[in-house]
Amino acid sequence: MSTVGGLSSGLAFLPALMAENADGTGTDSLLTAWIRANGWRAAGIVWPVDGPVRSVLLAKPDSVERVPQPPVEIGEVIKSLRSGATTVVWQVPASSGRLHTFLTPPGRQSGVVWCERAPGEPWSDAERNYLRLSARMIERCPAFGSVFGPVIESERLHQRLGDAAIIAGRMAHDFDNILTGIIGFADLTLPLLPMGSQQSRFIGEIGKVGQRGIQFTQQLHQLSRSGQIKPLPGLVSQAVQKETERIRPLMPPGVQVLANVSTSLASVAMDAGPLQTVLGHLLQNAVEATPATGPVVVTARAVELNPSDAKAFLGQAGPGAHIEVAVQDAGPGIKNEVRAKLFAEPFFTTKVRHRGLGLAVVYRVLYAHRGGIRIEPGLPPDTGTTVRIVIPLAAARPPVASPATVFSPSVGG
Repeated sequence: MSTVGGLSSGLAFLPALMAENADGTGTDSLLTAWIRANGWRAAGIVWPVDGPVRSVLLAKPDSVERVPQPPVEIGEVIKSLRSGATTVVWQVPASSGRLHTFLTPPGRQSGVVWCERAPGEPWSDAERNYLRLSARMIERCPAFGSVFGPVIESERLHQRLGDAAIIAGRMAHDFDNILTGIIGFADLTLPLLPMGSQQSRFIGEIGKVGQRGIQFTQQLHQLSRSGQIKPLPGLVSQAVQKETERIRPLMPPGVQVLANVSTSLASVAMDAGPLQTVLGHLLQNAVEATPATGPVVVTARAVELNPSDAKAFLGQAGPGAHIEVAVQDAGPGIKNEVRAKLFAEPFFTTKVRHRGLGLAVVYRVLYAHRGGIRIEPGLPPDTGTTVRIVIPLAAARPPVASPATVFSPSVGG
């Protein structure tokens, strides 16, 4: 290479990308050190490349800037990467060209990482592979949580929720028996007391507390059973309609659900029961997050996922034909520190009298049916949150997928 540093020192630097620095304060220093180790004169990250850009980093050996616009070539680079190229070199005056490759953080939208050096030899195959390896490590680097959001691994999350589901099922059975006794004896005692007396009010409250406990154990049962596979065909349009009608009496007067879901959409490989469970939790969360006069918008469309698209969803989504459902609320949005706990902590919640099981149930159902989920915060000055899920078509349900290959020996130009 043309300046201090090179491929050997760049490889030696890579373990530093996995340093435990989850607050994002080390992002700038990591980028500048990475550039110096490789002898580059600049590098950058554009994220995401689908929809409005949220973050554009331009890094040099001694500084990092947040700039408003990505490099002019990004649009054409993305087309080449999506057509099958694994790396793309874009000619830039007085340089060896910018070398680009995809960033695909787990459960996040895709981005692009690029590097640039002074004029010299063309980018070699080894250097192209090095950038791809660096991209895989940046995707999982804790310090880059400030750019992409917290790192969540689908398989590890599935295992944690599976363990929690086993415990939840056993607890729910035992508590059902206890609560049934409490509610039963409260119901037997109430008619024996003078109507309107203080004693009757107390017994009535005991009964209500028991009923709330039963509601919680029902959620535990739902978590326990959510990993069951029921791939019989289901219709998204019917599930949205039924769940909207179910929660409408519980909605604040000014909140409305605006659903744009065509009845002509193909069936998905998920039975009506689990499909309604998934959409019901998402709709209820969106309604509760929306202020008194805001809308909840539900849309659905047919999509064809490529491997990069599929990786952008937490779960088991793979390439192929899917139905994508988006539920958008008009609430204040989700803080980054809250997003880090939504899936990783099964019982985490910010809502009064909730137990934080809704998203855990949604994730397990989708995982079992080879679907996926992604949460997208709103862009300033807008607020709100969009939750996207994908479910494979009933006619195209994929077989059990083999482990993804991190590296392919072929390199595109």
